[in-house]
Amino acid sequence: MDRKNNRIGGTVGIMPPAASIVGGDDLLQDEAVIWKRTLADLQRLTEIIDASDGIIAALDKVAEGRPNRSATLCQEAAEKAREEVDTIQRILEGVNLLLAIRDGDLSSDNTAEGKRKKRKIEAEGLVFNSKKIRRYSSADPNGIIPVGRQVAARTPKDKNKVEEWILARVLSYSAEKNKYVVEDDEADDYGKKMTYPLNARSVIMIADDQEDMPEFPAGHTVLALYPSTTCFYKAVVVQPPSKNKDYSSPVYRIKFDDDEGNERTAPPKMVLDMPKLK
Repeated sequence: MDRKNNRIGGTVGIMPPAASIVGGDDLLQDEAVIWKRTLADLQRLTEIIDASDGIIAALDKVAEGRPNRSATLCQEAAEKAREEVDTIQRILEGVNLLLAIRDGDLSSDNTAEGKRKKRKIEAEGLVFNSKKIRRYSSADPNGIIPVGRQVAARTPKDKNKVEEWILARVLSYSAEKNKYVVEDDEADDYGKKMTYPLNARSVIMIADDQEDMPEFPAGHTVLALYPSTTCFYKAVVVQPPSKNKDYSSPVYRIKFDDDEGNERTAPPKMVLDMPKLK
């Protein structure tokens, strides 16, 4: 398989595999605790918003010639705004954890109704497994990939181009549409870098070098950057970095599909958990 000059894309899925969360009564207790904490934060958010409205109303009524009073109210409003942001972040983290737990429940429910619910959740992009939460939490508590971060991006398929996973960089994010605009790391023959608007589920964040990354064991299926290219392909781990002492820097030894059984190496940050086939 020649990968040096041409990108050969494979069709792989969008969603990372859901974490299997088990634990019986302990799981139910954890879920109840998270629910109570999240509900308390929601109530607290309502109180903060009411207090902020009161401060703004008081600020509007401050008579001219009382700059100290205005400054005090502005400082109180800023403090409430910071408290509101912190509370919203805690709420979102709680919701993510609840979704992860619920996804674990559904993953073990093999009834027709359980499978239907799981398909609906995945179709709406609501699955946030624990691995994904940890991966994104260092960048943004809401799971939003910051502008400028490198990602693996699944480009759309059209009549002139196959679907593929490429190395790209985030240019912008639309919360309203839950879509990213990414820029290909590789320029075309005219020196232009293509940009793509993509659903959030078609973008996987690549960790910074200083971030902790999960290590995949031998035999694990991954999506990895092929050497000397900017494309990701399906591969199997032969040896993880912790077991590989043949190189001065940490690397995976992997075998790509359709690569004549050759062993290749890839840096840990460019070896990602394989998205679910679709």
